[in-house]
Amino acid sequence: MLDAKASVKHAGCGVAGALRSIPVSSSPGLNHPNPCDQCFQSRSCLQAALLRDGSMDRGGMAKAAIRLSKGQRLFATGRSLDRVYAIRAGSFKSVLRCADGRQQVLGFHVSGDTVGLDGFAAQLYLCDAVATEASEACEIDARALESAARDHPILRRRIQSMIAQSMMRAQHNLLVLGSMQGTERLAYFLLDMSERYQALGLSSREFVLRMTRKDIGSYLGLYSETVSRLFSRLEQAGLIRMTRRHRIQIIDRAGLAALPSCPSAH
Repeated sequence: MLDAKASVKHAGCGVAGALRSIPVSSSPGLNHPNPCDQCFQSRSCLQAALLRDGSMDRGGMAKAAIRLSKGQRLFATGRSLDRVYAIRAGSFKSVLRCADGRQQVLGFHVSGDTVGLDGFAAQLYLCDAVATEASEACEIDARALESAARDHPILRRRIQSMIAQSMMRAQHNLLVLGSMQGTERLAYFLLDMSERYQALGLSSREFVLRMTRKDIGSYLGLYSETVSRLFSRLEQAGLIRMTRRHRIQIIDRAGLAALPSCPSAH
């Protein structure tokens, strides 16, 4: 059986972890300033990594980040994939829209994440990416990225690894969340987000959740009213504190981690 800490750590691995092992070259191009040099997310961002190691020149990168308001779509399901996006600021949700009008939240993405790579092989966006707050994302030309991947085996392997880890994370979440009760699902979600923020060098103890209770419920397979009740239950138990709207403080991490009962890895 996986323990709670190990399962959350496994679920939190992904883009940031994969990118940290991309080698940094001493290319002369680094002497010229570029927007990535001053970006807080450059340590875990795909675009910054491509520029650092010379895998792609700046022609394949956007000159400036795209700015979106809350609720705006970065890309839509079924559209031809011509760009992948590195989230510079803010956050997004991946949404699958059903034919009958229903929507299913597949996941959440924060600064430093790259979105769109899951449709790279099919050359189609497989879901909608919707801003959950005022956000910024940097474009990476898909054709330029594909060309760079052909010329640079290390980059190609990294992209393949990032896609594979994203799929593994989605499968792991389905397995874990499908075996848990509501309180355990919410605890798992909070610990997962905590690990992801920690990987970005941010606080793992206190962070802001920009997604709505309805979005969290869709992701966890719960009604929004149930999510609200479960937040209150965790707070009453002394495990978390909701200090302000959207802001969560983890008070008893060990107690929160003791709630999820994770399934066997086999």
